Amino acid sequence: AQYVASGEVTGFINGQWAMSEHESDLRVVSTNSFGGWWSGDSVSQVTVLRPTSGQLKEIGRVGGLGKTEQVQSVRFIGDMGYVVTFRQTDPLYVIDLTDPTDPTVAGELKILGYSAYLHPLGDGILLGIGQDATETGRVTGTQVSLFDVSDPTNPTKIDGLSVDDAHSEAEWDHHAFLYWNPAELMLAPFSSWSSNEEKESETFDTGVLAVKRNGDSLTLEATLRNGLK
Repeated sequence: AQYVASGEVTGFINGQWAMSEHESDLRVVSTNSFGGWWSGDSVSQVTVLRPTSGQLKEIGRVGGLGKTEQVQSVRFIGDMGYVVTFRQTDPLYVIDLTDPTDPTVAGELKILGYSAYLHPLGDGILLGIGQDATETGRVTGTQVSLFDVSDPTNPTKIDGLSVDDAHSEAEWDHHAFLYWNPAELMLAPFSSWSSNEEKESETFDTGVLAVKRNGDSLTLEATLRNGLK
C-alpha cells in the first residue's frame, strides 16, 4: 500500500459503503446536520474527489439530497450511485456519475420505509433490506425490497415483503447478509418482539429469513424460528 493523497468533505458519513473509488476518483456521500444529527435540520451530498499533487481535490458535487432526513444506505456500482434517505418516506436517489465533474440526480423513487443495505443483483436490479414504515415514519418491521434501476431516470420498486415487529442485523452489518446466486436465495437473521395486553404476555422471537427471488417477485420461503416467551 502506498500513500497517495488526503482530502476532506463536509459533514459525516454513515459507513463504509458511503465511499467508493472508481477510475482513481473517490466518491463520498456525506450529511451536513446543522443542529446535530438528531435535529432533523440536515441535507446530504455526493462529492467527487481526485488526487492532485498529494491532495484530494473536489472536482464535482451534487447536493440537496434528503433535506431534513438521514442517509440510511449507499451503494456505488460503476458510474452510478444509489442513496437512500429516510425520515417519513424513503427517497431512493439514483446518481449519475458518468461525468465525475458534473454528477447529477438522474431519478428518484419515494416509498414508505427504507432500505438500510442495498445489494446489486445485476441487470439493473437492487435488493434492499431495511424497515417498513407508516406514513408518519413509524417503523413497523423488517422489509425486503426489489428495485429495478435499469432506467436511471425511472427507478421502480417491483416487489417487497415484510415481517412485522422485526429487525435484522443485516440492516447495520452486511456480514449478516447472504445472497446465494445459484439458488437466488437471500438469508438474513432477524429478531422480533411483540406483546398481547389482553393475555398480559410478551413474545421474543429470533430466526433467519429465507427469501427467494423469482424474476420480478420475492417469496418468503421460510422463517427459521426459535420462539421464546
